[in-house]
Amino acid sequence: MSKETNFLDMIPIRLHDNYKEVDGVVHLIFTHDKLIEKFLRWMVKKGKTSTLELDELGSNAWKGFDGKNTVYDVIKLLLVKEEDSYESMEQRIIMFIRLLIKKKLVRLDKK
Repeated sequence: MSKETNFLDMIPIRLHDNYKEVDGVVHLIFTHDKLIEKFLRWMVKKGKTSTLELDELGSNAWKGFDGKNTVYDVIKLLLVKEEDSYESMEQRIIMFIRLLIKKKLVRLDKK
């Protein structure tokens, strides 16, 4: 991302498409099928899949990552659902998106 590009004008794109929504809460589902993961699953007696339950804010943000909304649009959508200042919501969502980018669950595209 170049320095001239404004983070708020970028469009979050979901890279992880295996998720379900239960009572408005998003659950990301991860399948562990790499060789090392299979071995570790066998050692600790864990299942083939695991889930990550997002909180209310994360779930609503995830739903807003539809490939059309910019980061700014997602923040506006969240402010309608939750009472918070714009500055606080902006900081929270930017941190959330950066974490998702680091985990390769989301990428940012130019508008």
